[in-house]
Amino acid sequence: MKGILVGVQYPQMSYDLDISMKELKQLAYACDIDVKTVVIQKLETISPKYYIGKGKVAEIKDMIEEDDIVIFNEELSALQIKNLTDAFLVEVTDRSDLILRIFASRAKTKEAKLQVSIARQQYMLPRLAGMKKELYSQQGGMGFRGLGEKQIELDRRRIRRELTRAQKELNVIEKQRQTQRKKRKIHHEKVVCLVGYTNSGKSSLLNYFTHKKVLEKDMLFATLQTSSRQVYLKKHRLILSDTVGFIHQLPHSFVQAFHSTLEEVKEADLLLHVIDASSFDYPNQIETTLAVLKEIGVEDTPMIYVYNKIDLKEKPFLHEYHPFIDISVKEQKHLEKLEDMIIHMLYKDYELMEIYIPYEKGEIFSEIENLYEIVQVDYLENSIHLLFYVDIQRKAQYLSFVKKTDS
Repeated sequence: MKGILVGVQYPQMSYDLDISMKELKQLAYACDIDVKTVVIQKLETISPKYYIGKGKVAEIKDMIEEDDIVIFNEELSALQIKNLTDAFLVEVTDRSDLILRIFASRAKTKEAKLQVSIARQQYMLPRLAGMKKELYSQQGGMGFRGLGEKQIELDRRRIRRELTRAQKELNVIEKQRQTQRKKRKIHHEKVVCLVGYTNSGKSSLLNYFTHKKVLEKDMLFATLQTSSRQVYLKKHRLILSDTVGFIHQLPHSFVQAFHSTLEEVKEADLLLHVIDASSFDYPNQIETTLAVLKEIGVEDTPMIYVYNKIDLKEKPFLHEYHPFIDISVKEQKHLEKLEDMIIHMLYKDYELMEIYIPYEKGEIFSEIENLYEIVQVDYLENSIHLLFYVDIQRKAQYLSFVKKTDS
């Protein structure tokens, strides 16, 4: 299948068209669509009927062959899809639909599949009329709630039912996630989340720290479902989670559909904002990621800005955000320094403490076990030898157990 990509430059646009069209090419590639040509038009206002002008419609029509697909860089309305399909007589779609196709092909877990299904149904619902060449003829008979009800209304009702069902199933999974997060809080497990623009290298970094293989590929949205792994950094045990990447012009409904996955980010103790330093558009990619984080309510969580792929960076660049570190996962540059930064950020208010708890004070041991990260436990003759990281503000209450009581 070959695609004709269409973009419009207009005064009110809030993004760089050239960068956006290059991303649209990548999205098409990820959908196994070969880009045949790119068409750009400058307009003062978007046409409500065709999105583009009538002259440009005629120009594109002359380019079209039988199995082509025409892809627009912004979301089209139901009316625009209908009118353009009638004019071109081939499939017409938009950027959001390409993202949905990628999501659908990459979703592996039940949660990811449900999230994609919800996003797809929310996208289709207002566009049903546009996806038909004409309004459905009236139909009646067995199985319909009312004689003469239009087929399009039946489709709308079906989609709403599917949305409700998928959301209920997703709510069950979300409750399970909440239970897991509560257990982590009880045991004071530190959670670090990898966030960032799609294809910035988050999964590669997770693989480095875990020595396990999660999908890493040089394409957009290689990771959809959250991958959480228990890791040890400088002898500290923590949970490291990879998340779905962000992108320019990501529709709000998509963010909402992936709400349960992104809840993991909201509960994190630290965020590693992974940035593709080799991209000339990295400043805008940073802003896009920060905007999505703000949308889901993440603004005050501590963050390290991790500039990845410095092996591909030819020129020096500015770091507008702090704290930051330049790394190369591929060449394993400065990754130990990153580990040190992570530990410092997570445990700057903690101190390693050694104590001996008499067996008759077993409730103290249980309290520490529930509250803190334990490094070492030895069961001696008269006491429990404990090495653990304690909150500096609460250290004083354990000072009486510092002296060894065993003979």
